[in-house]
Parts: sequence; structure tokens; C-alpha cells
Amino acid sequence: MLLATLAMTSVGCTWNFTNPPSNEKDVQIVGDSVFDLSGDIHSVLNGLSGKSYKDRSVSGAKIAAIDGQLAQAENRATLKTVIADGGANDILQSSVDCDSDPLTSACLNLIDYVADVQWNMIVDMYYGPSNDHVWLGYYHVKAPEAEKNEAIDYVHDSIYPDMFDLSPYGGITYAGTVAGYGDFEGSTLGAFNIAVADPRGSIVPGDLKSDGIHPKYSGSDKLGNLIWGVMVDQDMYR
Repeated sequence: MLLATLAMTSVGCTWNFTNPPSNEKDVQIVGDSVFDLSGDIHSVLNGLSGKSYKDRSVSGAKIAAIDGQLAQAENRATLKTVIADGGANDILQSSVDCDSDPLTSACLNLIDYVADVQWNMIVDMYYGPSNDHVWLGYYHVKAPEAEKNEAIDYVHDSIYPDMFDLSPYGGITYAGTVAGYGDFEGSTLGAFNIAVADPRGSIVPGDLKSDGIHPKYSGSDKLGNLIWGVMVDQDMYR
């Protein structure tokens, strides 16, 4: 299976910029700088839920490191919900060209690698203690990174429908919209529930910082409300 969620950071090393105190460790966030750099998505979710979720995200983290964050989270026997993103730093920190149109074979091979790791993460989620999962997909970036948008669309339109469709294993698919914030699709398989959120319809260039990648507060507010809307719609533990 293929997957690359382009949740990007412009640095080549990892830094845990935001590690707020948590009073709800049965909901955990894993990922990269989209969550960690400002911590605003965490703050938005805190305001919506009245709880401070455990945040393991680290700026600059590649997908293998985010897999490690997930492993730490899944060590909690009472874990109920995982919120995640990741994959873009594998592209940004490599020499592979993912700006060309059409996408190069080297870029697609890198996407394959990211996909393999994420699929293993989904399998680990299925066999772990958590039942509820939201994967935050990426939005369109702006100049100077706008050439990445073809890869972002490729992932959302051609890859996610397969990645998050568990019907070949006996699951039931679903899709929906969080009004004003984006769309989502996913599957249930027994008690297991996983959704991917698509914010492309709501995040506009004015929601992004000058690096063209990271969200301003307005963008983080939209992303947090999208995640929350999926959790509410699917009656996920929150």
C-alpha cells in the first residue's frame, strides 16, 4: 500500500518544542511539527474537550520516529484514542525530488516506504489497546513549497481511499464532512475505528506561515476543529 502524509517541517533535526502537561493520557497525539511546533492544535482540542491530551509529537520527526511515538503510546494498557500525522519529513529531509510534475519514480518509491511504515502503524493500532484513531491528512501548502501539492493530492485522492478502507478485511467504510473544516473517510472493523481527515477544502494560504508549510493559529484552529468533528461524529473517546 502507498501513503505519504505531508505533515512538514523545514528543519532537518528533531526538537520537542511543545510538551504540555496532560491530564488525559488515554488520548494521545503522535506526529511532527504540525502538532508540535506551536502546540496550537493541542490547545484547540483542550478547549473543545476540557482535557489536556498527552502529546508525544516532535518537530522534525520522520515516519519511523512517529512509529516509535506510537509504540510508546500503545504501551499504555488503558489507551483509547490516538491522533496522528506524519511522513513529510522523510521527503523534506531526503534528496529525492518530489516537486516535479509528474511525480518521479524516486518520489513514488519514497512514498511507498512511508506507506509501508504507516500500514504497520495501523496494524499495531488494531492489535493495541486503542480503538479510536484519527489520522490528520495534509492541506495544500503555498509558495515556496507549493510544488508539493501534487504529491498531497495524489495521497489524498489515490492512496488514502485504499489505506483507510478495511472492507477487504470485513470492515465497514464511512465518510462525512465537518462543516467549515473539511472531510473525512474511514472504516470500522469490530471495535476498531480509524479515520483520515482531509483539510484541503478549508485551509487557505492566509492560514499558513511564511514558510508555506506550518499553520498559523487560524489554520491550527481549523485542524483542531476538524479532528474534533471526526471524533464527535464517530463517537470516539475524547
